[in-house]
Amino acid sequence: MITPNEITTAVSAAVGTLFPGEQVYENLVPREFKRPSNLVELRGIALEELSPRGVKLRYTYKITDFVEVDARHNSHFAALDLRTMLLVGLFAKGYLKADDRALKVISCTTEHNCDYTETVVGLSLNYGRAEFEPAEILPLMQQLDLKTKTKEDTTL
Repeated sequence: MITPNEITTAVSAAVGTLFPGEQVYENLVPREFKRPSNLVELRGIALEELSPRGVKLRYTYKITDFVEVDARHNSHFAALDLRTMLLVGLFAKGYLKADDRALKVISCTTEHNCDYTETVVGLSLNYGRAEFEPAEILPLMQQLDLKTKTKEDTTL
């Protein structure tokens, strides 16, 4: 199973390829952060039913893009627009590779502010339900199930 941290790293690496030499922060921006830069945050994970043996996890990421500001702390809107289009284009191919998996891009929306833009990306990945069972608990559950079935058979 791929972890959310591995997915966050993949999103950050993809954003970093768009803007070489710029800092890509994960989850937190320091007080005196550098511009231009980006912030990648995992905003949530949702579980969706797929089949009796499978589930889909939807990961929502927010990418905040910061550009240089002028003396009044305003950004150049044309630069923000161009960078936003680059971010949208990054996800336009429909998938994001993370480790040995490819997450499907299910949504990508942007919002502009005075000195930054936010791009919210939805990614999904299918899993088997068995992947969520800890390895130590599975044998115990199988033994319990066997004992329960044996007990039911002896009461007849």
